[in-house]
Amino acid sequence: MASDERVTLVASEHEAWARKAAEMAVEILEHLPNAKIEHIGSTSVPGLPAKPVVDLAVGMAAGEIVLAGRELARLGFDLEGKRADHAWLSYPDRSARVFVIHIFEFQGEEWNKRLRFRDILLTNKRSREKYLAVKRAAAALADGWGEYTRAKSSVVSEILANDSFDRTC
Repeated sequence: MASDERVTLVASEHEAWARKAAEMAVEILEHLPNAKIEHIGSTSVPGLPAKPVVDLAVGMAAGEIVLAGRELARLGFDLEGKRADHAWLSYPDRSARVFVIHIFEFQGEEWNKRLRFRDILLTNKRSREKYLAVKRAAAALADGWGEYTRAKSSVVSEILANDSFDRTC
């Protein structure tokens, strides 16, 4: 997506997104058999409107993150960026994303944060509604994914910090 394109949220297609996530996980595991894979992001939360792009967290040993990113790039994934502790790729490419793959250290800080945030949204209605309101505002105002993601970052941090909410809300 070019930086001047708007982010569009669509109604939840959770079952289809979950199926796509499972199919892509199988494909990734064929090439990274030691990976642990989790469906994350808004498409992993039933009923939550989202960008129609499935996010996966791929957990690897710390020293294998960059190599795993290179292997997926060799297979046709679009390697958008990499650091020692995080590689991120699009499929089929960054201009027509259907998937975003994040490779983190399995059970490392970023892995745990992404899964914890997903689990909060799955179990806490108040946090889910707060996040959705910010997502909608960000999608309406942001030019491109970078701005959209930055516009949500403070509410994500707030929700993670206030993880003591009553889970029955």
